[in-house]
Amino acid sequence: MTRALHAGFYGVILLWSLWPFIWQWVTSVKVPSNISRIPPLLPEHLSAANYSAIFSNETFIRVIWNSIAVGLGATAISLVVGAMGAYGISRLLERGRRWIMLSLLVVLMLPQVSVVTPLYRIVDLMGWGDTLWSLIAVYSIFSVPLVVWVMYQAYEEIPETLHRAARVDGSSEWTIFTRVYLPLGIPGLVSSGLLSLIFCWNEFLFALTFTSSYKARTIPVGISLFSGQYDFPWGEITAASSLVTFPIILIVIFSQKYLVRGLVGSGVKG
Repeated sequence: MTRALHAGFYGVILLWSLWPFIWQWVTSVKVPSNISRIPPLLPEHLSAANYSAIFSNETFIRVIWNSIAVGLGATAISLVVGAMGAYGISRLLERGRRWIMLSLLVVLMLPQVSVVTPLYRIVDLMGWGDTLWSLIAVYSIFSVPLVVWVMYQAYEEIPETLHRAARVDGSSEWTIFTRVYLPLGIPGLVSSGLLSLIFCWNEFLFALTFTSSYKARTIPVGISLFSGQYDFPWGEITAASSLVTFPIILIVIFSQKYLVRGLVGSGVKG
């Protein structure tokens, strides 16, 4: 009886959490003329018309490539800077670690709307308006602290005796970082990279503010600006949303081991 109650409770929670995604997918495979008709709740016939429409839309293909470029670019920069920064804070600083980590936490907690205006001014002064570089730079500002936090925790789980032994053997800090700490911190690197990529993939406010044409717009902005000739294209919007959500789901499913290990520690205990 208790097991059945637990299963029912978890089933309700799961259905509550997944229902928006289920509804989104169901709507995306409906015939466009039947999208607003209820009943039936489920489509009588599956239709790929909405997906065909978005794949024939050149601007949507463009925003997909823009999102890929921005996400990978910002994530790569964040991983390089964040991994080295976390190592420096964890092993090279004797004082001030707490205040540095607190400062990074403040950056993570800042509401995006509070910094969008000064960042826009900086981007404009640098001549990066309506370019992918502006989004890569801005996303890196918020992704680097995230990577530092995750990698700092990963490095702290590595026994300090390894660092001391490597120093006794005459290894430089760069050698210790690249051959000892970085390989042992791979779970944290993977998890922080995934979190950074998901943030870049889903971010809307900066992408909307810093871009004015489809040469630099990303997926969230591109979907929000979908328009039809006579009515709102709900079918195409749900098809596009389903399509761009699917890769993130696959990445999380197949990388969940690294994601969990990276968030709870590097897997090496002192």
